[in-house]
Amino acid sequence: MIDTLTEVLIVGAGIGGLTAALSLHHAGIRCALVDRVNELAPLGVGINLQPHAVRELTELGLGDDLEAIGVATAELIHYDRHGNRIWGEPRGLAAGYRWPQYSVHRGELQMVLLRAVRERLGPDAVTTGTVLEGLQEDESADVVVATLRDRATGEVRREPANVVIGADGLYSAVRAHLHPTEGPPVRSGIRMWRGTARRAPFLTGRSMIMAGCNSVAKFVAYPISPTVDGAVTVNWVAEVSTPEDARPADWNAAGRSTRSSRTTRTGTSAGWTCRG
Repeated sequence: MIDTLTEVLIVGAGIGGLTAALSLHHAGIRCALVDRVNELAPLGVGINLQPHAVRELTELGLGDDLEAIGVATAELIHYDRHGNRIWGEPRGLAAGYRWPQYSVHRGELQMVLLRAVRERLGPDAVTTGTVLEGLQEDESADVVVATLRDRATGEVRREPANVVIGADGLYSAVRAHLHPTEGPPVRSGIRMWRGTARRAPFLTGRSMIMAGCNSVAKFVAYPISPTVDGAVTVNWVAEVSTPEDARPADWNAAGRSTRSSRTTRTGTSAGWTCRG
């Protein structure tokens, strides 16, 4: 993957890692990425890009791409559990920012970033199916040596870099190397069920709604796609306070429908939120 010393090796080709690579490339710094999955795919559900994040991506030349895949959120409205409006506030451009707030599908955003990385850094800039197994600092050469294993062949190689960036998610191998006694992520006490649905636009078509509160239960919904044939993709999140739940963090746990009592999967249903 790396013929000569890499200035920056990024572990993880998610949204954070890919954006870091584009920013480094824009600054003239050579970098490469590795990711443990065998194939990067447009997984996930909805996320929100606040104006300060949209500014960075726009300055990287991705403004038109964001407009094409997302919705420029115009307002946030909070309701009580009976559906009565409590308050509302403008968002993004409507709130006076110079850049929009975009609601997008996480996987589609990742694919936009991946295409840009491969176009600008080269088709081999991202190596998948590669696990980070260790890091060793070589102070005499002023480099960090990453031990990487190919998941398909088992081949182990050592890759030197001036800097290693950990962008490898909740169970980060880089973070585990830096903080080996830290322990697992600390849960927030909130369990989340997430999914998407196709339906007609509601309210302004660029509205985000919330009902309830995190102390007991909360529901959030907002569109994450342009309108096609009179319908949009709506992201929904149901959050319930479960302080007694001690199961480990899992972003892909199966949910259970109480109506039919059958197990279903809500996309990448995020069973947990974590802090720390």
